[in-house]
Amino acid sequence: MTQDGPMQGTMPPRRCWSCGSDVPAHHNFCSRCGAPLATPPPYQPAKPVTLRDIGRLMGAYSALPLLLLMAVNVILAVWAIGLVYPHLDRAIYLFVVTPWLVNFAELTGWSFWIYYIFLAAAIAASFAWMLHKSVRPLKDELMGRAVKEHSPLFTISTLFMAVLGFNIIFYALVASSGTSPTSPDFDTPETWRIIYGFANASVWEEIVTRVLLLGVPLLLIDALRRSSSVKARERKLRQYFLGGGLEIGKVEATLLLFSSTMFGIAHVWSWDLWKIIPAFVAGLAFGYLFLKLGIYASILLHFAFDFLSVPLEVWPGVALELVLGLLSLLWIAVGMAFLVYYLAKAFGWMTGRRVWPDVPFRTKPASYAAPPPYWGQGGYPPRPPMPYQGMPPAQYPYHPAQHPRPVPAPAQYRPAPPADPGAFGYQCQHCGNTEARYEEGRLICTKCGRG
Repeated sequence: MTQDGPMQGTMPPRRCWSCGSDVPAHHNFCSRCGAPLATPPPYQPAKPVTLRDIGRLMGAYSALPLLLLMAVNVILAVWAIGLVYPHLDRAIYLFVVTPWLVNFAELTGWSFWIYYIFLAAAIAASFAWMLHKSVRPLKDELMGRAVKEHSPLFTISTLFMAVLGFNIIFYALVASSGTSPTSPDFDTPETWRIIYGFANASVWEEIVTRVLLLGVPLLLIDALRRSSSVKARERKLRQYFLGGGLEIGKVEATLLLFSSTMFGIAHVWSWDLWKIIPAFVAGLAFGYLFLKLGIYASILLHFAFDFLSVPLEVWPGVALELVLGLLSLLWIAVGMAFLVYYLAKAFGWMTGRRVWPDVPFRTKPASYAAPPPYWGQGGYPPRPPMPYQGMPPAQYPYHPAQHPRPVPAPAQYRPAPPADPGAFGYQCQHCGNTEARYEEGRLICTKCGRG
């Protein structure tokens, strides 16, 4: 006999499934962590790998080399402040898009240098803010976990790859027709001029097209519809100038198309007519980021495109050219998949329903794996049935005359209540469709378009 009981020496101790410590066999709870020993851990079926899981991992890991390249280019943009200083005798013109480029101010001397400091500071601040907003969700994306909202780095990088993939397809089609698109001559020995020009394009072009052609018109329209639109009353003034958190409705989509068209036509004066379509598609990506994340995101996406080859201007060499070429091939391959994804997302927005691959996709039904083995026991032993030890129930003879069986009352017919569009389970009163989208405070049928 022991202190714990007379049977302690004959029954081996059990192992706790929670902490793994040995527990006497007659205990119902673990003496270390308190976990109930009679209750096995909850059964978690094996989760199948979906197409969305693969795409999430592809996008997250392909974004890491782009993040490194952007960090190097941010350093080069700040480093160029010293390169610009000796050239205070040069000038740069500020312009607006009408879609013609209309110059309205000339910067020279100290204003020429201070303006570049502003450009470099805007790029560096946008990069730092993106890192701050991306740290937590990026960890889950790299682990393959589902996230409620993707990190800004993931969204910016996948849009970069998707637009890059579209450009490859577009220019391949143009080249197959026997046409050679022209481009500006960036071949100059002065590295500071290349960096200055690309920095100006990354920041100033986003201000004059995304803020002046998208944010400000939206501010004026919302000022007119504040009395009838809850969404317009809830928006803050800074959102129209800095972007971010703006839900895309019909008005926002119209302004997005307008600003992107103006952005595409404005490139004709430096490039040619073939540049309109790629610039228009890039403008859609810039405007989308401005509405959803903010102007910092559109600046960074523009910066990623324009500074893609800047390291070769600073460190020319075959090795770096080979590395950037291989990375570009990786981004183009991944971008083709994300081009399909964003096209499906846009089509789903226009039709009012989610379409593949915007919804999780499984190639086969989920397969359930066996439950995990119990600690130290090799499985869950079946419990033997317990025999009934009581007296059998008494049997009484049935006499219909003495014990008549009750006759159930006939069920009364009750007509179904009429369909209520405001209740759960929507049904259109015009066409009978059961799917709707929510616009301007009411439900709109996705089939006939009536409320």
